[in-house]
Amino acid sequence: MRPGKLLLLFLILILLILPLCQSHFLLVREHQLKGYFNLKLPPSLKEFTWKRWFSGTFQEEMTSRTNDHIGFRNSFFRVNNEVDYRLFHLLHAQGFVEGKKGYLFEEDYIREYLGDYFVGPEILEPRLKKLRQVSSGLEKAGIPFVLVVEPGKASFFPEYIPDHYFAFGKRPSNYEYILKRSKELEIPVVDLNRYFLGLKDTSRYPLFPKYGMHWSIYGSVVAMDTLFRYVEAKTGASLPVMSITKIEVSDSMRWTDKDIGELLNLIFPLSGEWLAYPELAFDTATPKKISILVIADSYYINIIHNCSGQLFKDHTYWYYNSKVYPHIIDDRDPKYIDKTKMKKQLLSFDMVLLMVSEINMHCGFWNFADEAYLAFHPDDSDPSWYPYEKDILNNREWFRFMVTKAKDSHISTGKAIIRDAKYLDMCKNQ
Repeated sequence: MRPGKLLLLFLILILLILPLCQSHFLLVREHQLKGYFNLKLPPSLKEFTWKRWFSGTFQEEMTSRTNDHIGFRNSFFRVNNEVDYRLFHLLHAQGFVEGKKGYLFEEDYIREYLGDYFVGPEILEPRLKKLRQVSSGLEKAGIPFVLVVEPGKASFFPEYIPDHYFAFGKRPSNYEYILKRSKELEIPVVDLNRYFLGLKDTSRYPLFPKYGMHWSIYGSVVAMDTLFRYVEAKTGASLPVMSITKIEVSDSMRWTDKDIGELLNLIFPLSGEWLAYPELAFDTATPKKISILVIADSYYINIIHNCSGQLFKDHTYWYYNSKVYPHIIDDRDPKYIDKTKMKKQLLSFDMVLLMVSEINMHCGFWNFADEAYLAFHPDDSDPSWYPYEKDILNNREWFRFMVTKAKDSHISTGKAIIRDAKYLDMCKNQ
């Protein structure tokens, strides 16, 4: 055999053996992939039985497990993503899309903005009326309450949304309905979405990043300054003065400013966008007088990260009305909210903020309005089918399925959700 062919054979054998060596001996430390991956268990001969062998299930299971744990899997994954994205603009991050000029969006933001996810008065009206009762109950106890509408990237950058999403135009949205009815019901509202749009053409630094799904880190500081001025006005308390001591402008994107970009799992980072990174200082001479409860989604992480312990004597953050910050990400040590004495908890704070972003407008405030209302009105009760409705609204995959089902049935999404919730309840009782 010629030396050239021997060399080629030798190289092929090395390429075939290297992944096996990597999986067993970890020759090279690879960067972990970003995002959620439902990996199977490592391959194991303990799963072997003759019955499974002859049926073929053992081979299928071993193949699937080996694929999930093969050496250099992460690197192969990134190479594939890099080629598909750079050459064909294909994203392998489920639920995310590339818009015009390379702007990245989470698709649910676009569908909320365009009205695809509008759940209608059937869903929103009961919750808004309950929220009004909760607000009144807190106000009677001298505790201000405010609904804060956080901005959304689709509302802020509609010009970069791909054209095909506008095939049916823009229809009524949950945001528009909630704002209109909150004003009519006299629910206190701070509309940061509208505020950000007003700053869009005049802000010195970007308020939303090109490759992130949340407001920029600079944008979160702008929101923080506006929001806590409102807290001062409503409570009458002077908060420690926050000041920006320095702003670093960098094209090395940090933290949430590149959170979608990281989920693409590319080899080479996306081209840098010049963003602002403020350094904050707080006047420690001013005593921290008030305690505050914030029920919010992930947008608030930037804010509490910047000022936790600096402005309030007690700064409590209920993440999606489910977990208590900072025990919200690590599933090994989560801290869930104890809601057995919810009214007492709510009345222990000096102010309560309920903050919701564009992507979560259909979720019914993550059951907060329902739970807080029952805490103030324990003699009332919800219909037996109501828990199923809440489950649908707060399960993204289930909710998307209902949107499609409603469209196919030529009825509103809200009516479809209620119909299915009642059906599930009927099946349970049979």
